[in-house]
Amino acid sequence: MIPEPRYGERIDPASGGGPDEAPVGGFTPPPFPAQPPAPRRHQALRVVGVVAALVGVVALLLGGFHGWTVVADQRRADAVALLADRESGAVEAHGALTARTRSSQAEADRVRGVIGSGPFAADPDPSAETLRTALGALDLALFEAGEAAATPVPVETDEPAAADPAPPFTLPWELMAEAEQLEADAHRADTVATGLLATAEATDDAEEAVVDAEAGYFSSLATRAQAEIDASPLASRKTQVDLSYLIDTAADPGQADYRDSAFLASFQSAQQALRDSQAVETMEASDPAFATRREIEEYARSLSAGVVLDFVWAPEVNGLGANWLSGTAETYDSDGGWSIISLNYTVEEAWADGDENARALVAHEVGHTQVIRDECAPLFTGPVFASEPETWATAYSISLGFDLPGSGIEAYGRPTEEQIATAAECR
Repeated sequence: MIPEPRYGERIDPASGGGPDEAPVGGFTPPPFPAQPPAPRRHQALRVVGVVAALVGVVALLLGGFHGWTVVADQRRADAVALLADRESGAVEAHGALTARTRSSQAEADRVRGVIGSGPFAADPDPSAETLRTALGALDLALFEAGEAAATPVPVETDEPAAADPAPPFTLPWELMAEAEQLEADAHRADTVATGLLATAEATDDAEEAVVDAEAGYFSSLATRAQAEIDASPLASRKTQVDLSYLIDTAADPGQADYRDSAFLASFQSAQQALRDSQAVETMEASDPAFATRREIEEYARSLSAGVVLDFVWAPEVNGLGANWLSGTAETYDSDGGWSIISLNYTVEEAWADGDENARALVAHEVGHTQVIRDECAPLFTGPVFASEPETWATAYSISLGFDLPGSGIEAYGRPTEEQIATAAECR
């Protein structure tokens, strides 16, 4: 057994190293002291460090969880607002489609009445077929609009209620899932709104096409009718004026609401009246049986100073027939100024017999037509006549040399010399 060396002793490695043996070769260094035990203070610090690290990790995790929750909650709030906006847009789009459909349906119904009328059906003009095609396209658009309008529209979300904070302790992934669902609902609502608006726009385009085609058809109708007037110089002024008013309506886009089937029927009737008048006048112009009437009418026109005259011949005028000279005059200051003079058959007979009273009566009726002329109106309305028509017409006839009963003297009395002189200025 080797004894434990003591400080200051040297042990010879060759010896057994016992304490009784003398050291060999001199001084022996002391051994290294043993490692002292670790202090308890160091161990406590290590434990504190580990705990602090764990607390930091937990705090970091909790902070991240809270941040995730805040982000998720904000996304949910944004999704609520987005859904409310998209649902509102869908409701507005549905309202727009409904309004557009109502307007387009009214237009389609009006134009359908025109197309269904006899005059339109008989019209071979290409513009008529264009209108038929446009109406067919509008009917299809209206059908599709009806289908789209029947699609359920998302109900508007109560945004303030939906935007209330989520219940406490709602997990962030639950908030994210709710936000995703809200965003999906918003996308669906936006898709519905887009479809409704596209349908409304398509319906509006189809209606505009009908409006344009309808305007084109009536514009063509107006052009053709005006050409008929121009080609019917013998037709009565009344038939020309009546058709002209309808032409104005047909040519004016702002009058579209009045251009229905009844209007088209009136238009056709006015055209036919013009044609009939032209045909009658053409026939009578070359018929010797009407030679006296043509002479009377030409005489009256020679006195009228440009006022256009129509003539109506009848067995009775103003309740007077055989053996009575009778006439009337209807004067209009519109459309360039014109008048309708009606004469009974007795005037024709008396004229043929050379009775000057017939000429006097014709001059009397022409006198009525002159009051619309700029040169004569002040004379008629002035103090001498004070707009008294029969005295004026009688004085006018007398001023032409017909101081006869037929001038109006028999029916209305003789005007004063001043009145006759004043009427004479209207020539």
